[in-house]
Amino acid sequence: MVSIILLVLSLIILIWMVAWSLLRGWRILFFGCLLLLFGIGAMFSVSIHESFEYTRKFLDAPSNYFYFFEHIEKFILWAIVCLIAYVTPWAWVKKSSFLLFAGSLILMLALFFIWDDFNKGANLWIRIAGNTIQPGEFFKVWMVFFLVSRLSRKKRVFDELQYYLWFAMIAWLCAWIYFFLPDYGSLLIIGPVALILFRFYGGKRYYILTTLVLGFFVVVLASAKSTYVNERIGYFLDPSSDPSSRGIGWQTTQSLVAVGWWWIIGKGYGKGLQKFWYIPEAQSDFIFAAFSEEIGFLGNSILLTLYFLLARNVLKWLKWLRDPFDRGIVVWLLSLIIMQMFVNIGVNIKLLPLTWVTLPFISHGWSALMVNMLEIVLLHKIVNKIP
Repeated sequence: MVSIILLVLSLIILIWMVAWSLLRGWRILFFGCLLLLFGIGAMFSVSIHESFEYTRKFLDAPSNYFYFFEHIEKFILWAIVCLIAYVTPWAWVKKSSFLLFAGSLILMLALFFIWDDFNKGANLWIRIAGNTIQPGEFFKVWMVFFLVSRLSRKKRVFDELQYYLWFAMIAWLCAWIYFFLPDYGSLLIIGPVALILFRFYGGKRYYILTTLVLGFFVVVLASAKSTYVNERIGYFLDPSSDPSSRGIGWQTTQSLVAVGWWWIIGKGYGKGLQKFWYIPEAQSDFIFAAFSEEIGFLGNSILLTLYFLLARNVLKWLKWLRDPFDRGIVVWLLSLIIMQMFVNIGVNIKLLPLTWVTLPFISHGWSALMVNMLEIVLLHKIVNKIP
């Protein structure tokens, strides 16, 4: 009964958010809400087996919809947080950019003191009030407030080399935190996004090329020194080399099997088979592959079109922004969403090694989905500042 009430409340809140989007820049919030609805539909279907396997460990009557209802319950909290973010004056947010960055940085550094072994790359969360929070998801957003506020100022007082060295110092310091955790999935996202932001503020191409070359050598060094990286690259190149019956190689192989059922309309909603034991984390990192089996090429075309329309409408308003700070924030937030989408889908179709990156607005994940909703609200908020 409680779950039904929460579901109804969540749908009411979502409808209210769509109605609220009828302000200027309504399409940004509107397409964000459509992506959330797409994710709710996917979660209801693909999380059945994972919910059952998880709840049978501690419930007498296991539930097939544990992850779905948890997804809905958290949605109410996410909506409240987003409402607070929307009504908070933008001028205060800009003035507090350093405090927001410092707070998220402290949470990131706290991971080094909480966990002793990061070799598996899974201890990237902190448990607060019964909920697990991934500081890395919030750090990706709040670091930009600090970075953009400095980039827009330093560009006017530094020459090109000084400007690049200053940018590289800040960006590499942030990147090393993800490197040592290790959280290479996030590193694969914020690295290119930082270069996009640097180029947007007028950075020269040869500086970007220099950074890419340095980044390549860092990846080579990491793969040579880190078993964690070496395994993922090895299983990416040859999934059959995975000695585990349900390890990294298995996940990659089964995701390709699921995506291979795309055709035009797929097997039909709720009729996918790979979500039953075959694809681990079907509700999270591999939700794209698991749901692809059911919705086919047509359904995935709709999903990708929603991402495209979201990006198109953000970029349409970008040219009307005059404040360099606002422009930088918009470029960073949009780039984060699109880059995360590419990385997740790239992993699901074996274009990239396994990285544990979620699909924006679609995958189950408390921190990631809250950050996705905050990104949309902030984009909508900035657009509504245009006179």
